[in-house]
Amino acid sequence: MTLFGISLWRIILIVVLIFLVVQRANLVAAFAKFKYARGRYQEAMRIFLVADKIGNMNLNNKVLLGYVCLRCGEVAEAKKALTMAAAMARPKTANRYKVKSLLALVYWKEEDLELAIETLEEIVEDGFVNTSIYQNLGVLYNLKGDLEKAEKFNVKAYEYNKDDAIICDNLADTYAQMQEYGKAEEIYEDLMHRDPPPRFPEAYYGYGKVLIALGKKEEGVKKIEEALEKPFSALSIHTKEEVEEMLRKFQEA
Repeated sequence: MTLFGISLWRIILIVVLIFLVVQRANLVAAFAKFKYARGRYQEAMRIFLVADKIGNMNLNNKVLLGYVCLRCGEVAEAKKALTMAAAMARPKTANRYKVKSLLALVYWKEEDLELAIETLEEIVEDGFVNTSIYQNLGVLYNLKGDLEKAEKFNVKAYEYNKDDAIICDNLADTYAQMQEYGKAEEIYEDLMHRDPPPRFPEAYYGYGKVLIALGKKEEGVKKIEEALEKPFSALSIHTKEEVEEMLRKFQEA
């Protein structure tokens, strides 16, 4: 019994050691996900990059590495991670479309808006749509300024998921660009009264500009000030400095 017990524990130890060796990258990535879940994105990115150097990180962790790098403004690292993830993901699967969607944001940050839109449109043409696709492509159509296409798409997105704050913000921004400020104001008012209210700055400075266009300057300036209290990232439409400059111009006008 004793000898059998010793042999069994040796086998268990060997199995555990093999598991630790094979999964060491994903075990390190678990610490990165802990930081990510708490909004500590820079720390998460650094740990993810260490895990990536160890090698053999799984697809989900590779995708999350790409997203965190993108959010932190490390576009080259994001592209590297997501290109590798695309090779790992099976064609025409949810994982493959998720990677492709994130690569579209990489192209946007590389200032190739046309390629970014084309990449997302290919996903939609394949019949795959979800809230994230509607969010991202809606933003890009607004940035391009193709308002007819933007309105049609963002109305469809709103019908798909009107509870999503980014989709609502996209449609409100489309209406604002079309100078249909009443429609934009209605959507923004609904957003601001939600529990919880949006945590991203776009909704606040977008609403602020609409209010100012409607002659409600004091209310509009306050909303843009609120925008500056929200977390900015490399994926924000405008930098914090740009919004600060926007605020100064409205205050001085």
